[in-house]
Amino acid sequence: MINILHFKNIKYILFLFSLIIITCSDSEDEMIESEKEIESKLIPFGYNKFVYNKYAPLADKPIDVHTYLPDSLKKDIPVLFVMHGNSRDARGYCFAWVESARKLNFLVVCPELDIVQFPKSDDYHLGGIFNDNELVDSTKWSFNFIEEIFSYLIKEGVTTVNTYGLYGHSAGSQYVHRLALYTEPKNASIIIAANAGWYTTIDFNEDFPYGLKNSPIKEETLTEKFTYPIVILLGENDINPNASSLRKTEKAMLQGIHRFERGNYFYETARNKANQLNTSFNWRLQTVPSVGHSNNNMAPTAAEIFISSINN
Repeated sequence: MINILHFKNIKYILFLFSLIIITCSDSEDEMIESEKEIESKLIPFGYNKFVYNKYAPLADKPIDVHTYLPDSLKKDIPVLFVMHGNSRDARGYCFAWVESARKLNFLVVCPELDIVQFPKSDDYHLGGIFNDNELVDSTKWSFNFIEEIFSYLIKEGVTTVNTYGLYGHSAGSQYVHRLALYTEPKNASIIIAANAGWYTTIDFNEDFPYGLKNSPIKEETLTEKFTYPIVILLGENDINPNASSLRKTEKAMLQGIHRFERGNYFYETARNKANQLNTSFNWRLQTVPSVGHSNNNMAPTAAEIFISSINN
């Protein structure tokens, strides 16, 4: 009788043990499935790329969007758009931000306006505002990609945040400061323009693209523009007047002989205009010591500015 009971106990224990294993296995499978749901199919961990063609007015110009997502299952981490330079190397720009993204835990999104779809500086640097001196329908400006891609990321469940940061270096800096002037980036928490070669200055006596005259912006709109969280970020060693890609037209040279001078000129012109209009001025100028014309070396400071703007 004792042996029979002992045998039955053993069977009962084995049954419980099997049940626990099955239950644990099911729980692990559920956790894995849950993590799969949290990790977006559109933007998985690490480096990735997807094609964006969801914005109807520019659907005929699909663009690659390069991304880097640090190992985080949280969907509320900050989102930063990074705009490449004239090299159109969005992939390289994305990789330059990996270390900062890992350290500070944010998603990097790098749209690529390639040389095939957007061959001229008018198409990229100037946002497609004019074509052969004719004003283009604003729905077709390449500036629209930023807000549209951000909305798409929200729709696809990539992120739950309601703002993004925007950074551009060199030609990308030209793109983002003009985007701020000519559109309403309603979801941008900060706009960082780093080391632009030349600017559309806040000057209604100077024709576009060097100034605002004969362009789709009025003086009364500047009061709103001056409230935007814009940072002009300049490398203190970006002072080569003979840089091969530096524009050297007569009107560009009036802004300064190199990028550092031109960035300071742009900022001071804007601040003077704000003072003239007796309006608030939310833009700021920041310089980075010992750095020249380098996205890689500007990125860490820009990343700190971005995260600081969110936390404050």
